[in-house]
Amino acid sequence: MRLNLFLARAGQGSRREADQWIQQGRVRVNGRAPEGMGAPVTPGTDLVTLDGRSLHLPASERYAAYHKPPAALVSRRSQGGKPTIFDLLGPAARGLMPVGRLDYESEGLLLLTSDGALAEALLHPRSALRRVYRVWVRPIPEPAALRLLTQGATVEGVAVRPLNVVLEGADKGRGILLVELAEGRKREVRVLARNAGLTVERLVRTQFGPIRLGTQRRGTLRPLAPGEVEALRRAARGKSRG
Repeated sequence: MRLNLFLARAGQGSRREADQWIQQGRVRVNGRAPEGMGAPVTPGTDLVTLDGRSLHLPASERYAAYHKPPAALVSRRSQGGKPTIFDLLGPAARGLMPVGRLDYESEGLLLLTSDGALAEALLHPRSALRRVYRVWVRPIPEPAALRLLTQGATVEGVAVRPLNVVLEGADKGRGILLVELAEGRKREVRVLARNAGLTVERLVRTQFGPIRLGTQRRGTLRPLAPGEVEALRRAARGKSRG
C-alpha cells in the first residue's frame, strides 16, 4: 500500500495532507524517513508514525452522519477557545475525519469517516456532489435579489453559480431559501447572499450528495446504512451525484 494512502485510511486526513506531512518530515516508517509520498508500506508489518505517534488501519471503516450544531468548529484544534465538533463528540469521533467543512455558525449535515480515500474522492471537483442548504435571510428577497443569487458570484477567485434557488417562504420578516450547489467553497452561501444584498441569519445543510439530514436531531451522530455507503461510493465515482 502506498504510504500516503495508508495515512489517509488511518483516519488522519486526505492523501494531499499526507503528502504535506511526509514533505515536512513528520512521518517515519520503521523509524526512518520514507522515500517519497508513494513509498510502499505493509500494514501490520511496517511501523508508521506521525509526529512520533503510531498509526494503524481500523479493523473496519466507519461512516457516519453528524447533525452539527451552530457555534462549533469543524477542526481538531480550538481557535480562541471555541469548541470543536471533536470536543462535543468525544470518544464517539475517535478515528473519524470530516468530509469537508461547515462554518462555525452553520449547522446541519456533516459526514464523518475513517475512510480518507473516499473522503478525498467525494470532495474532488469531478464528483460535483450536490449540496443543499436551507437559509434564513433578511430582508425577504425580492425578485431582483433572487436573480442575483441565481446568477452567482465569485468565491475564492472562482465563479460559483447555484444549481437552483427557491424561495420556500417567509417567517418573522425573514425569507427562507433553498439553495443547491455542486461544489464546496469556503462560506460560499454567505458570499452569494451578501452579493445579492441579503444577510444570512441561519444556515442549515440538509443534503450532501445522496445523504440527507432528514429528521436527525441536532448534535447526534448516526452510522450510515450499507446502502448509503454504497451510494457515496457511486457518487465518488461520478455515477450518481445525489
